[in-house]
Amino acid sequence: MPAEYVVTAIPLNVINALLVSSILHPVKVAPEEDTIAALSEGGEREPFFSYLAESILGAGRLVLIICANIIAIVALLKCVNVLLGLLHASLSLELILGVVLFPFAWLLGLAPAEAFQIAQYMGTKLITNEFVVMLQIQEVVPTWPAHMQAVMTVFITSFANLGTVGIILGCFKGLVDPECNMIVARNVVYMMLSGLLVSLLSAAICGLFVW
Repeated sequence: MPAEYVVTAIPLNVINALLVSSILHPVKVAPEEDTIAALSEGGEREPFFSYLAESILGAGRLVLIICANIIAIVALLKCVNVLLGLLHASLSLELILGVVLFPFAWLLGLAPAEAFQIAQYMGTKLITNEFVVMLQIQEVVPTWPAHMQAVMTVFITSFANLGTVGIILGCFKGLVDPECNMIVARNVVYMMLSGLLVSLLSAAICGLFVW
């Protein structure tokens, strides 16, 4: 992937994530909650090696949870694709999302044929992850026009996909109580929508300057 667009996408995604979050979910702080908290250093400190051992065990548990979630989500998506294939040989989640995302890809300044191709890659990225798409297009990206390269690279250089949502849910399940984890689980669609908007906004901004 073109390194200059990958590097460009990182700060764009950070800024646009803050922007989209503030628009979709503005935070209002009540006057009684607008306070400054002070942390005391009282109490006995935990021995360093005990803290290190607990950190290693916690990290290992999170790695297992993350791996299990990714495997489960990929397997579930593959199962859905197999079921869709029984209805029609060419039918898949990637194709369906490609049709849904086609208007957005076209609004990014791509020709209709290019927009549909890019939209399918966008759909693949949303239901799997960015590395799958990078492996699929790494050979053909150099043959694309500069605008198409910029839009595609910036869009897929993010963590807005179901795999990442599974990682987030797995991490929260291992770190917080079930009530807090359920709050995150109920907002999966909201998280995916926010991530998609951030990716599209970043791709659109970059695409304005590359033709």
